[in-house]
Amino acid sequence: MKNFYSEVDDVTLTYSDIKTTDDGMEYIRIYFEKPIEGGFSFLESVIPGLDIKETEGFSDEEVTDLLGYANRNAFIIWRLAKEGSAGIA
Repeated sequence: MKNFYSEVDDVTLTYSDIKTTDDGMEYIRIYFEKPIEGGFSFLESVIPGLDIKETEGFSDEEVTDLLGYANRNAFIIWRLAKEGSAGIA
């Protein structure tokens, strides 16, 4: 499930629910999308770590800026994801 986090300069940031790897590590997938003619520019990454999973349409500078934004907001995204999953059994 994708959850809305923010929209800045036509770039939308959404995030997944908390997921767990086979070895028990928790992570959240984050997605940046920006509408362009004929589709979207997008960037998919994970927190923690901010490893890029997939990207298309953003310049290297834009990717750096977006990952910096994600890094500065990661603690809030974690808190929102934890609160969102608190009622799920």
